[in-house]
Amino acid sequence: MHKDVDIVFEGFDTNDDCDGGSGSGGSGPVEQLLPDKENDELVKQVLTKGVDLQEYSRQIEQELQALEDEQLSSYEEHEGALLELDSEIRGCDEVLAHMETLLGSFKSRLGAINNDIQSLQSDSQSMSQQLRNRVVTEKQLDKIIQGMVVEPAAVRTICDGDVNEQYLECLMEVNKKIAYMRVHSKQHRRLKAFQEVQPELDRLRLKASARVRQFLLDKTNDLRSLNTNAHVLQSSVFLKYRFFNHFLIERHPEAAVEVRDTYIHIMRRYYLEHFETYQRGLTKLERVVADRGDVIGMEEASKLSLFGAAKPAARDRAHVFNLGARAAVLDGDDTRAIVLSVASEASSRRPFEELFRSYSLALADNATAEYEFIMQFFVSPKARQRSAGADMARMVFGHIFEPSIRVGEQFLKAYLESTHDVLGVLLCIRIVAQLAAELQRRQVPALDSYVNAMNMLLWPRFQAIVDSHIESIKHMAAARTRAKLDTQPPAMVRRFAELAA
Repeated sequence: MHKDVDIVFEGFDTNDDCDGGSGSGGSGPVEQLLPDKENDELVKQVLTKGVDLQEYSRQIEQELQALEDEQLSSYEEHEGALLELDSEIRGCDEVLAHMETLLGSFKSRLGAINNDIQSLQSDSQSMSQQLRNRVVTEKQLDKIIQGMVVEPAAVRTICDGDVNEQYLECLMEVNKKIAYMRVHSKQHRRLKAFQEVQPELDRLRLKASARVRQFLLDKTNDLRSLNTNAHVLQSSVFLKYRFFNHFLIERHPEAAVEVRDTYIHIMRRYYLEHFETYQRGLTKLERVVADRGDVIGMEEASKLSLFGAAKPAARDRAHVFNLGARAAVLDGDDTRAIVLSVASEASSRRPFEELFRSYSLALADNATAEYEFIMQFFVSPKARQRSAGADMARMVFGHIFEPSIRVGEQFLKAYLESTHDVLGVLLCIRIVAQLAAELQRRQVPALDSYVNAMNMLLWPRFQAIVDSHIESIKHMAAARTRAKLDTQPPAMVRRFAELAA
């Protein structure tokens, strides 16, 4: 093609295409029909070389025909491949259309699955909430059922079983049910189960109260015998089954009051008889130390009787004004009371302060044990945490020990009415002070009245005896001024020195 372009046409005929102008290289109307020769290099080259346009056109057509034939020949050569490619393309189109259908169906199914998942999720949340509500309800119902239901075996034991440790366990379980019903009666009063169980529990409570009451009364009556060791029975039976009385206090106060009054009546007599017996035994062991004439200002000659016979000397003249071994009674290491049987066999006499100390120790030990027993048996755990519990214990203790305390007061009063032993009274005062400190250490306030009563008796008598000694000294001093001078120290000085030492 480029070779054809380089062919030089000598001229071309323009008669058929143009109205005028001849010769080669003219610039007639032909040039106006041609493209802008200034801008088109091919046209510019053709015009410059004078190429025949018709020939050049035919050449171009031939070239186009050859090119078309070449393309047709190439198409014919690749017709099978093209048809196969077309078939494959059509097959791919069908596959893609099928895939499109499958994907559309899959998309629809995915949408349905998504809806199902959302529905399942909603159902799962609803079921989860229902499960939580059921668990909460089951817990509440389980608590209510456990709080109300009494085992049939426990009911049979309460009604017909022996009152023993198993009975105690069943009663404690029944008491829990009763307490639960009373606490939640207002909250669950509309429940039919509460309405049905409440009367049955009340009947069971009355049955248990009757049997427990009779058991405690029988055990209390065992204390009537003076040969019974009350403290052993208290620790082995009463404290072991103290919940029985606590149950009566809370569930049947009338029966609890009856048991308490019966116990007070029996133990009041029990302690009274024991302490009266003990006081009489101690009185037989008393050794008189001083009489009315044993004062500092009394001369030996004044002890003569009307007929001139000497008065019998004091039974323990060595300790009238001399403390000596009598101070051992204040030894805090010896906390044992006098055993009457042992002391009677030994036939030993003792000064009153030892007897008073022994009675006070016995009273304090028994009072301590009894007060602790009362606090545990007659005072419920709830009342024990309040001041009302201590008030109740002091009331019960006072009723029981009031006669025994009066015996002690009469024991001391009888001694003080006849004694002139200033050292014995002073030792008794010190014994009372030690007793008060010991009771405070034991935290037993129930014997405060006993301590106060003893001090009210001892101090006035001590003052009276001291006043009698002072008066005797005054009388002796007045008498000696009228007598002749004696160079020997009088007995009064020796007695005062012993007393002051």
